[in-house]
Amino acid sequence: MERQASEDIPIGKDLVPPLLPLAAALHNSTLPTHCAACFSPLPPQPFELFTPPVSQISHHVPDGTPTLLYCSPQCSSLDSSLHFSSAEGQLLSHLHEKPSSELPESSDLRLSLRLLYKFEQEKDLRTLSGLENNDNHCLFQETDNKDGPDEYLEIKEQPNVDMENWNQDNGVWERIAGLMTNRERLIFQEDKNDHLQETGNREDLDENVKNSSEKDPFLKWIRNGAKLMAMARRMQGGDINVNVVAPEEYVVEEMVLCLVLTNAVEVLDKSGCNVGVAVYGTVFSWFNHSCSPNAWYRFLTGSEHTDDLESRISLSTMENGNEILIEGKKAYGPRVIVRSIKAIKEGEGVTIAYTDVFQPKMRQFMLWTKYRFNCCCKRCSAEPASYVDCALQAIYAIKVDCLEKISDHDPYRDEEIDNLTDFIDNVINHYLCFGDPKSCCEKLENLLSHGYVVEPKGAESHQILKLHPFHHLSLNAYATLASMYKVCTSDLLALDSGIEGHNFEAFNMHRTSVAYSLLLAGVADHLFTFESSFIVSVANSWKNAGESLLSFAKCSSWNLYLKSRPVNSELSSILTPKCPHCSLVDSFEASFNGQDQNVQFEKITRQFCSCIATITSKVWRSLISEGSYLKAIENPIEFSWLAPPDSFKIADFGAHFAKIDMGKGLSRCEAMECTNQDRTDLILLGFHCLRYGAFLSSICYGSYP
Repeated sequence: MERQASEDIPIGKDLVPPLLPLAAALHNSTLPTHCAACFSPLPPQPFELFTPPVSQISHHVPDGTPTLLYCSPQCSSLDSSLHFSSAEGQLLSHLHEKPSSELPESSDLRLSLRLLYKFEQEKDLRTLSGLENNDNHCLFQETDNKDGPDEYLEIKEQPNVDMENWNQDNGVWERIAGLMTNRERLIFQEDKNDHLQETGNREDLDENVKNSSEKDPFLKWIRNGAKLMAMARRMQGGDINVNVVAPEEYVVEEMVLCLVLTNAVEVLDKSGCNVGVAVYGTVFSWFNHSCSPNAWYRFLTGSEHTDDLESRISLSTMENGNEILIEGKKAYGPRVIVRSIKAIKEGEGVTIAYTDVFQPKMRQFMLWTKYRFNCCCKRCSAEPASYVDCALQAIYAIKVDCLEKISDHDPYRDEEIDNLTDFIDNVINHYLCFGDPKSCCEKLENLLSHGYVVEPKGAESHQILKLHPFHHLSLNAYATLASMYKVCTSDLLALDSGIEGHNFEAFNMHRTSVAYSLLLAGVADHLFTFESSFIVSVANSWKNAGESLLSFAKCSSWNLYLKSRPVNSELSSILTPKCPHCSLVDSFEASFNGQDQNVQFEKITRQFCSCIATITSKVWRSLISEGSYLKAIENPIEFSWLAPPDSFKIADFGAHFAKIDMGKGLSRCEAMECTNQDRTDLILLGFHCLRYGAFLSSICYGSYP
């Protein structure tokens, strides 16, 4: 179903009023830190569950079971009843007593239990199930579909079988409360089998049925999760020694779990941390996906407030009724707001992204795995692929005396990308397990600078793969290096800040961390000029770069390495610099409230980027360490030295890196010359980056955060 704009909508406008969830659940990791009702951070002395009378508790939950906490008595009062009635406590108790390596995270299961209980409490269940015209059916009654994938597909193959009526007659509903369950696609892999039937490949069809029944780990997870839900519900009813085995014993739970997997969204707090999951009604859930979306959504938790507004999208009468029916009874939880990140014309479809749009090809795999559809949006259908997608997956193979781009049709391409991804993941995991950030930095520096050695296959020649600076794995490496160098800095200063060698090396590590933050922001912004839906990630990158620059410029080690005499005045006197080229840093909020916000956005963006590029050209060389990959980056903001926007000059890319002598590895004490002007320019640059990031964030989030 498509959402359409009911009027012309400029960039940076809320499209719907704050929407409350049908149900929500915190992740396991945030149960001790956030309110289970409104998702706000807990106070120092949180409030516990409001325990109902013993007569209302069917089954006692053992001591030691993870429990829910609340920020206020009101939140506890609102949510405690749902917790006890939905069997959420029994599920937590069971997983606490018998931890499962296959189900380490229980938030989707707990959310499904909460939603299932709410559905069961509604009076007009026929409306919720979408069966208004059939008086013989209501939600969760006559759920007689005891068939597994094999039996379902055999029935589906029989001639003269009306599958739509068969589904309803056997308790298999496509939608509940207007929300798609997607069960036939997730459990029975219906779309894939339809395709195999059409092609007449019976052998592949049989093999796929077998795999869907026995081998698919995602299917196994759904089945095990549904069994646990059914077990918890029976425990809540007093059956302590229950053992759910047969498929007919958990059909209902499986259906609602599939609905949650299809419709739930991750709830992010102000800092961008993932705190839980929630399912919203059709007003939100019916927004279609696009890999180049024109809208974005944000969350309000706790007592955060926003001005009320009318919806700017068209709604149907049926879904309005469903929203009121479900949300009208003591609704609470993290609210979601959808906001335009592009100009949208009246009647144009409004879309959001269901997955990470920075992933060039992985996003299709992720969409199929979770939602069972192949995206055919304009970006995915482009022939040839867009500049952005080419850039995000540009990789080169160095053979003996030549440099060539790996073709998209190379049979080993996917395998090579998987190996590179695994390498980066293993480097990060090694740090997380053993706490060696310096080793992590050295391995990633070596990968970016010298490439990844590929073992020859058969008669093939020796090959080294090099990532283009715009490759999505390069971006991951930049973010990791910025973080790891910062950790290295803290570790060195913690040893003994009075040792000059440690101070010097820490200073060096700090500036390298800043340089990678700036490079990440610059590359992301470059891609943003070609794909404006990247605005959320770009805003965060600029804010991170600005914070890093200001932190570096304020560090006390500067006075040890300044070429000229240290600044005697208070540092605060230069923390509010005036840009000689623009006054945007002081007045962009006022200027963006003009009549034509789309034009104002383009103007402000250009002016900010122009100032950032000018200042960066003055300070970039002072941030580069000898022997670092950064030495190959002439300018992290303006990339004409690498390739023009309309084409990839592969030979130029190879020739450029061939000229760079990466030299020695990371040096302990490298010569550098810094001046007071360098420090002032870094502060000015940091201030611009921070304000530009805040400006872009205002498009995505409004006045918040």
